[in-house]
Amino acid sequence: MNKPFSARRALRLICTLSTFFLVNAGLVVEAAAPSAPSSPPEPWVFSNPLRSEALFAAGYAAPWVSAGSAWVSTDGKQVAFFTREPSSVEGISRTLVIKDVDTDTVVFEKMLFSEEESLQNGTALERLARSRAQEVLTSRPQDHWVPLAHQDLSSHEKEFFSDACFEKQLHPKRSATLETLKVTYQEPRVQVWRRGKKVLDRQFPSWRVNQTQCPHASPSWLNRVFSSRAHGMLLLELGFCGTDLCPEPATVFHALRIPGDKPRPGGPSGSQATESPRTPSAHYETEGEIAQTLYVTGFPAMAVDGSQVALAEVLPDGERGAPNLLITMRRPQTNEVIWKHALLEAGESASVKKAAPPPRRELDQKVRERIRVTNEQLRATQWVPLVEQAVQPMVLGQCPVETTQTLRLSELEMTFHQGRITLKRDGTDLPVNMSVPALDSSANETCGTARRTFIDTAYADPNQKTVVLRLSTCVDDVCPKPISGYHILQLPE
Repeated sequence: MNKPFSARRALRLICTLSTFFLVNAGLVVEAAAPSAPSSPPEPWVFSNPLRSEALFAAGYAAPWVSAGSAWVSTDGKQVAFFTREPSSVEGISRTLVIKDVDTDTVVFEKMLFSEEESLQNGTALERLARSRAQEVLTSRPQDHWVPLAHQDLSSHEKEFFSDACFEKQLHPKRSATLETLKVTYQEPRVQVWRRGKKVLDRQFPSWRVNQTQCPHASPSWLNRVFSSRAHGMLLLELGFCGTDLCPEPATVFHALRIPGDKPRPGGPSGSQATESPRTPSAHYETEGEIAQTLYVTGFPAMAVDGSQVALAEVLPDGERGAPNLLITMRRPQTNEVIWKHALLEAGESASVKKAAPPPRRELDQKVRERIRVTNEQLRATQWVPLVEQAVQPMVLGQCPVETTQTLRLSELEMTFHQGRITLKRDGTDLPVNMSVPALDSSANETCGTARRTFIDTAYADPNQKTVVLRLSTCVDDVCPKPISGYHILQLPE
């Protein structure tokens, strides 16, 4: 029953969703006020279902990893969430679903990866999901989201993991209190109170699930409640009982409009609703576990005057894969590193993992000081966010890399093939050719050749005059360890 990233057993990379404050609505991210020497923990909240936005020292984090979040559109009309597979299946799968709040009907679906695709290695699966997420962002530019507060009731679920739950047709009554609401569900009845006054009581239609091979419907129970008072809506997640012969269905989600709580007028729309860019900065989620919950957000970014680019990366650490996080600042004209600071070095957290509390506290204090130094350095500059660009096709990382990748930037087309870049502007016949330097000059000649190199991710400044490429090499039996790194390009006028 236990498997990585399952709906109720995943390692949580985000804490309970709560109200958050956007940094700045403008394009330029202003320097934040100096923080106190001892900054408090800041649990991370994904503001968009299709953007990762944060980089954790422990590795890649995205909204679809644990799939424990949900979002409401800024106009309150739609809700977005990720479906999760039942615990009886071997693989994992993630599908983005968008529902109409008033009718509880699906208006959009996009699978980011299937159970079969999830059997790929982690990096390949990450790239596949990012590629499909980028397709949705490109096709639905009108979508703007706000994360929903939620209460998780899955701690009660152990009593539903026995066959008796299904055979005895248990219908447990579960309640959640969130914002000003109390929500109670006992199949098929949903009741909602606001400040002690019942505002909703419905028993039809039933949300039970019937499977053809089963003698009766699978009993359901309330697993999680999401809500937004400002948008007048609820999202309920239901779990189900099952047996070995009649496996439990996947969790389902149902949207409800709260009577008398229509979306408030005057909400943001259009360009006003776009998620504000975040100041490049370092944070941690949990006091006492600073090294384990370390993350950065707002990267990559470029100085307003174009003099430097700020980058964050987790460096490969072989089979150990220890958490680490490095911040660098580079000159875009030459790719020269002008400042670097390791927030956490590979092996530091592993060395104190089983140690007594004093060494762990000592490491946490070191990381806290490194966070302070990094944020102080970043606050000295005004930054422009660099926006991820769609690269086609996405290479998942297996050799050989025979395809030519294309990146479209306004009137400029960039193609990349085996370490060579060709730039061609619309209406001209004179392309500009250049090559990128080897990712790692210390790598052996066979594994570091340009023919193995591809674009993993691409970012551009708002004026599309500077491009940051995250490059990587493909892997096979001869060269099983990928090499990756950044390369900055300033585009010709």
